[in-house]
Amino acid sequence: MTEYPPLPVVDELTGPERQLLDAARHGRSLAADAPVRALVLRELLLGLRGPVDPRGVRVERTRITGELDLDDVEAVAGLALVDCVLAEPMSAQHARLPWLDLSGSELTGGSGCALDAEGLRVDDLRLAGTRMAGSGEYGALCLLDARIAGRTHLSGAEFTGADGPALYLDGLRCGQLRAVGLRATGAGELGAVRLLGAHVDGQADFGDAEITNESGPALNADGLVVEGDLRLIEATVTGELRLLGARLGEADLTGSTLRGGGGTALEADRLHTGELRLAEVTATGSGAATISLTGARVDGQFLFDGAVVVNDGGRALSADGIRVGDTLSGEGVRASGSGEYGALCLIGAHVGGHVDLERAELANDTGAALSADRLRVDGSLRLDGVTATGSGEVGTLRLLGARIGGQATIEDARLTSDTGPALYADGLRVEDNLYLAGTHATGAGDRGAIRAHAAGIGGQLLAEGAVCANGSGPALSADDLRVGNELDLTGLRATCSSEVGAVSLMGARVDGRVTFDGAEVTNDRGPALLGDRCRVGASLALSGLRATGAGGSATVGLLGAHVGGQLSFTGAGIVHREGGTLVSLEDTVVDGPVFFPVEVVASAGLVFVDGFRFGALEEITWREWLELIGSRTAGYRPGPYQRLAAAERAHGHDGHARAVLIAQQRDLRRRAPQAIGGWPARWFHRLWGLFAGYGYRARRAAAALLFAVVAAGGLGFWAGHVGDGSHRAAERVATFEAPVGTPCTTVELIGVGLDRGLPLSPGVRGRCDLDTGVGSGQVFTVAIWVVQAAIWALATLALVGYTGLVRKPAGA
Repeated sequence: MTEYPPLPVVDELTGPERQLLDAARHGRSLAADAPVRALVLRELLLGLRGPVDPRGVRVERTRITGELDLDDVEAVAGLALVDCVLAEPMSAQHARLPWLDLSGSELTGGSGCALDAEGLRVDDLRLAGTRMAGSGEYGALCLLDARIAGRTHLSGAEFTGADGPALYLDGLRCGQLRAVGLRATGAGELGAVRLLGAHVDGQADFGDAEITNESGPALNADGLVVEGDLRLIEATVTGELRLLGARLGEADLTGSTLRGGGGTALEADRLHTGELRLAEVTATGSGAATISLTGARVDGQFLFDGAVVVNDGGRALSADGIRVGDTLSGEGVRASGSGEYGALCLIGAHVGGHVDLERAELANDTGAALSADRLRVDGSLRLDGVTATGSGEVGTLRLLGARIGGQATIEDARLTSDTGPALYADGLRVEDNLYLAGTHATGAGDRGAIRAHAAGIGGQLLAEGAVCANGSGPALSADDLRVGNELDLTGLRATCSSEVGAVSLMGARVDGRVTFDGAEVTNDRGPALLGDRCRVGASLALSGLRATGAGGSATVGLLGAHVGGQLSFTGAGIVHREGGTLVSLEDTVVDGPVFFPVEVVASAGLVFVDGFRFGALEEITWREWLELIGSRTAGYRPGPYQRLAAAERAHGHDGHARAVLIAQQRDLRRRAPQAIGGWPARWFHRLWGLFAGYGYRARRAAAALLFAVVAAGGLGFWAGHVGDGSHRAAERVATFEAPVGTPCTTVELIGVGLDRGLPLSPGVRGRCDLDTGVGSGQVFTVAIWVVQAAIWALATLALVGYTGLVRKPAGA
């Protein structure tokens, strides 16, 4: 067995060093007034100077000369150098100590680390108040892959890396990391404070810290694992704060200031944390995003109430695909960004609780203010009082395809876009109610100020007092909208300039009632309200509506609409700037009563009611409705007359129904005579109306027939009293018993008239007849022919009138 000589020791000790030896043996602390060599400290820790008290080697306010080399040392006791000055760097690579305390001390690394403790194994590391300066890629303090069973104290310490990191803590494993008030300044792409792959079993606290790197990341902690909380409360971070793929118990940056400079302020994509608090944070940057949380996962709450996030070159807060188990709250947040989908981006995010952005102020000069396409919120979405300004066709507040499990409130918001929709919500699904009351939306372009095509609202959509304006497109465009209960647009103010409707609800379906009471809708190029093919389960209330339209379409269009309850225009004022159609009810079906006072169309303009079906008329008499059909429609249409007649007949008013149908035939002759035929048919139609009421007053034809019969008999009687010389116009037929000129009896004369005029002869002409050989006889013969023709015609009219074989001519 080979015997090695004992390690050499310093032969001559100075007075302070002998005092140190004595203090170490008795567990006392030494404050020497003269320098102590680092080599003596090494010998004490190695036990070369005899036993050392378990309380360790402790030195205060002393200058340490020489390099303190503890590499691979397995110390018998801990080392405390409190408020000391180490003139040369210290190295403790892979050393093992019970504890190491350099609190308040000052270390200088020169061209390398001030303290290189790579692989250090220690139960407790105290560097509170320490001041270290170094250079190179491993920084002033290097704890690469160090293992610290207890707490790592960095509170109040100051670390400076001249051309690299200040703190190099990659792979560090410790029980707790306390760095409250830390001051760390570094340079370069490696970062000022590095914690890549580090693992903290407890809490990591950087409260009130100041971490600075003007040329790269400030805190570079990709892959960091903190079982407890990561706290950066009221910290100031200049340079990028990186937490890519980090796993944290909770992350609390409340009140911190993050200055990303020319890049990202906080980059935490794929972060996994129990809770994330960014309340009152002030973050500035100019990279792709000031705060990036793409794909992050927050098991509890994500809070950034009152935060101020600014980016002049990209998104302010980018959280695409984030998963939040509980509430996402950003009340009063102020975010300003740039780019197509900044400032606040939640595309594809999933929030298990509520999303609360009440009173937020969002702005983007080149894109969206809030992008929440395909956002899924299991609870409610609250955007009350939001002020959002955006630019571009993408819109200002985007909720395309979003899914809200509770209710969505966007009340009293101010939404503005100079070239696109203010609120863009195609395909939005809200299980409960959607509130838009008092919201002001100003947009531009063909998509509308508020656009919600094919959106689905499970409960009510309430927008009382909302204001929508668009100078180059629709105000509110919600085609194919689905509302499970009520659509309330009471007091809506909508102004626009568009060839489509200011308010467009084409194909919309509302299972409950729809209310436009007191709304004001204006369009200087097209319809005011367009509701073609919409379906309303209950009533449609347009009471007090003020609608102004223009162009070739009706101001209010309800083509093919179906209203399950009543339709009310009470108190409405409808205007068409060019004197066109005011209201189009073509093929509209109203199961209940219709309230349509004549005052609605008192101004110049037309209505279109072809195919309009309704249950009953209220606040307007059938005569007023008949007048409206006859004088305020664009042209003759049979349908409105038929519908009115059917409604009156259904209520037992057959006389009213006949009057309506007669008015229909008169309107046909007045406005569509070509539908009757040529002039003979038109004359027959006129006579038919005169004598038979177009088949609806057959008794008039019967009375005229009776009059014609009496006229025929009267002509016969008259002819027997008119003579021409020895002959009369009507006399007995000459026989052997009755010579020529024998007068007829009164009965025979009347019979001659009836025999000549009636289709069925009474058979008296064998005894008495008209004498066509004299002039008067010829005159009476022609007169009887005329009467006979009239009798034939009147008999035909009476027959068809009573049998109902003919009611109207072709084209009626």
